[in-house]
Amino acid sequence: MKTIVVFLLGALLLAACQRGPGIGDRICTAEYRFFNVKLLTASGEAVTLDTFYTRIVATNTSFHASSPMLGTDAGRYGVISDDQLLLLKEGKNTELRFIGIKNEKALVNEPYVFKNNGCHIEKISGKNEVVVEDK
Repeated sequence: MKTIVVFLLGALLLAACQRGPGIGDRICTAEYRFFNVKLLTASGEAVTLDTFYTRIVATNTSFHASSPMLGTDAGRYGVISDDQLLLLKEGKNTELRFIGIKNEKALVNEPYVFKNNGCHIEKISGKNEVVVEDK
């Protein structure tokens, strides 16, 4: 009986995994990873930007990260998601800059380091919340 339970649990774990796009023979989980930053004023109010994007420093490539959380919490902006996984070299740290613009001024220029772990994005460094000073 124990053998059957262990076998069924193993089969369920394998069923929860899938092969990632362009990853080769690696088995990756079906989760979708994304990273958002919360922008606040010094008094704790959410900051609203006119536009924002993320730039890969080494290649000067810019993108607009998608996030299922956008629109659900004021002041929260997408930095990167698994949609951009293939823009990052696998196993290598990649320096990013999150740029936030309001009234034609860059209010946010925040550094991040992420890597492609072979299946998903992985944050190495960077802030979850940023206090923005209105310049």
